[in-house]
Amino acid sequence: MRRSTVLEPPACRRVWRGVALPTPLEEQEGLGRPLRICLISPLGYGLYRPESGYPFGGAEVQFFLLARELSADPAFDVFVLTTVGERPGVERFGSVTVVKRRGKGRLSLPGGEKRASHITMLQRYVSAFRDMRRVMKAIDADVYAHAGAGVEVGAYALICWLLRRRFVYIVASSADLAHPYGQVQGPLRWLYPLGVRLADAVVCRTREQQTLLQTRSRRDGVLIRTGHPLVPPVEDTKTTILWVGRVDPLKQPEMFLALAERLEKERCVMVAMRNEAHDGLLKTIREWATELPNLVLHEDVPWQEMTRFFRDAKLAVNTSTYEGFPNTFAQAAMHGTPILSWRVDPDGVLHRHRIGICAGGSFDRLVEAAVRLCQSREELAEYGARALRYATEHHDLNRSVEEFKTLAKSLAGARAHAWWRR
Repeated sequence: MRRSTVLEPPACRRVWRGVALPTPLEEQEGLGRPLRICLISPLGYGLYRPESGYPFGGAEVQFFLLARELSADPAFDVFVLTTVGERPGVERFGSVTVVKRRGKGRLSLPGGEKRASHITMLQRYVSAFRDMRRVMKAIDADVYAHAGAGVEVGAYALICWLLRRRFVYIVASSADLAHPYGQVQGPLRWLYPLGVRLADAVVCRTREQQTLLQTRSRRDGVLIRTGHPLVPPVEDTKTTILWVGRVDPLKQPEMFLALAERLEKERCVMVAMRNEAHDGLLKTIREWATELPNLVLHEDVPWQEMTRFFRDAKLAVNTSTYEGFPNTFAQAAMHGTPILSWRVDPDGVLHRHRIGICAGGSFDRLVEAAVRLCQSREELAEYGARALRYATEHHDLNRSVEEFKTLAKSLAGARAHAWWRR
């Protein structure tokens, strides 16, 4: 993405909390006006400014790629709404407008407070809701989109309903649909299923998610698969076993360290994205990694530098408890890298398309599969070739972007009937 610039007030008209926001390319309604899309990506700022050090996850990567491709089409005017710890502001990254909203932690408990009353929590939520409504009203998008479960899903959906704008909810993990409230906790957790109900469209990454959505919420989901840019062929330099992910108990990074311990003759690489909520786990990983001579630990690698790790990997390992369709699956497959998963196998693609192996939740089978694959360059090459064919056919970013464009255009215009009439 091109170098960013900070927008100057003379080029802007609308103002949010003292920050100037750009006007649409054409103010008139109707045909000829670019469709304004706002991707709500609270943890996405680090992708646009890697030097900021802000962590990010898979959902943010998908929005980053989507924003970049959408903004190249003059039919779309693209905004990304992020959350930062410093002053709010507006920046331009190529043709993408990034709005920085300062996070105030209204929905988190103070350090010494173990439990907040429902009234206190409600007061914080109302304050956050009002602030977010002001921001979204100033952006004035036609369609807003957000990925991942949380009470905020209900807030965004309600705000869009009040502003008479469209809201798209994107399922980030199959666990978000496995229970009535997904993984959302707290007295306001009912807002999450309300948001799913109010959304003008729900995007699923897998057919399994579509089935869960229909079963749980009795509504149809739009299938738009996780996308990744096509990768130009390079000389085969694959020698490492790779793990990429956030430092989070759900990702079980320590399982990869245990695997590396059993594969002492193999070169293992771990790329870990820090998570302030789990600093203790990161400390454990660092200490354990120093005891493994065959493992190299990299922390907070910018997304733009991730290509080299997948290019050099002969095997990509996933140890998560659950996922949606991981970015790492698409990225590994695009690089012709087979996937070895402890449990996750969305839509059974590893088995059905023979692009990798799922150990079915067994660490012993994970080790056995890794040993077998590493001992056979021919088998690795066959898995890798199938993975590349599969990714090119199903996870080409261009296809995913075109499908999102079609969805956004179909939603533009007057809203559907009020939600209580559905």
